[in-house]
Amino acid sequence: MTTGEFADLVHDMRAAQKEYFKTRSKEALEKSKILESRVDRLLEERKNREAAKQPTLFDIV
Repeated sequence: MTTGEFADLVHDMRAAQKEYFKTRSKEALEKSKILESRVDRLLEERKNREAAKQPTLFDIV
């Protein structure tokens, strides 16, 4: 996923959150939760990839 695609996803998530807080509808809540899950999953995947790249003390020797 490109940075632009991620930014679009976050934009959509924020729009869904705003819609939910404006309407308190079940549909808006579900859409918001789905988008939040996608963003959270992508952030966790990135964190895991970065952690895998970090050398450990034993890799340096």
